[in-house]
Amino acid sequence: MGKPFKLVDTTFIEKALDATALRQQVISDNLANVNNPDYQAKSVAFDKQLREAMDHDNAKGKPGAFTFESNLPKHLQLEQMGGWTKENLAPTMETVDGAIDVNTEMASLAKNQILYQAYTSKVSGIYGALKWVVENSGR
Repeated sequence: MGKPFKLVDTTFIEKALDATALRQQVISDNLANVNNPDYQAKSVAFDKQLREAMDHDNAKGKPGAFTFESNLPKHLQLEQMGGWTKENLAPTMETVDGAIDVNTEMASLAKNQILYQAYTSKVSGIYGALKWVVENSGR
């Protein structure tokens, strides 16, 4: 079910938070299996998809932006015509070749924690500003 209205669009931040949560799990799994020779290391791909979706969102409605128009009835049209958009953006897990380097994984873990804190701080700021507007709107 969709949201009835949206004052502030936090879709990209929400998806980025989902990516950091998945990345946390993947890094934890990699570190837990560092001595397991049968384990295939994994990583999360999201940054390039986020950039593509943001570029697509920024170009929407501008001259030269790609739009796909179909004459087919709506029920026969493909929902996703390729490319990352705000609607279909999602982090993906990939298998990484090679041995797991504990130092690299720990650095990735620290970077991921900083990103998570930045994203949650941004969301908190947005909703804090909205709270202030609601509380002070009657003055």
